[in-house]
Amino acid sequence: MKPLHLNLAGRPYRDYRPLYAVVVVTSILIAIMLLNNIETGYRYVRDTRTTRDKIAQIENQTDAENRRTDDAYQRLRGVNVKLLSDQAQFVNARLAERAFSWSELLDRLERVVPDDVRIESISPSFAKNGTVHLAMQGVAKNGDGMTRTIDRLNRDPHFANPFPTSENRTDRGYEFGIGVDYRPSIARVVE
Repeated sequence: MKPLHLNLAGRPYRDYRPLYAVVVVTSILIAIMLLNNIETGYRYVRDTRTTRDKIAQIENQTDAENRRTDDAYQRLRGVNVKLLSDQAQFVNARLAERAFSWSELLDRLERVVPDDVRIESISPSFAKNGTVHLAMQGVAKNGDGMTRTIDRLNRDPHFANPFPTSENRTDRGYEFGIGVDYRPSIARVVE
């Protein structure tokens, strides 16, 4: 048995208007969103152009600075620091020697050395801490001239650690040598 259809129309009736309405509204929404996306993309490109140019400029500057830094490091690696340090120490030692006040030293020795002792030679050597080691040769009229000189050097605050290095009896008197540390009023520290 065949099913019975009560549709008496020659063609079946289907209402596609709601479907068409949905398709048209959806198409319009898609077109609006597409235009909005195109406009947003255009605005993004236009508005960020200066920012992108600045970023590119900063990246170029960074690259240039990195190249200069690398060049500076290469030059620094080529510097002999030990040699420069030795040269600087040598120059500082020579400057300290030239700045040494002989008149101040001789004035202080004049007050310290006993009257019957004559200093014949003074040889300074400069320490890094600013003190000056003096190697002195002297002649005394009698045998206790060296001990009196050492005692008087011990009492003076500008001299420290006097120590006899030699002693001889000659026709001229008692010759002796003393090593003593001298602290000048302005100490030139050698680095």
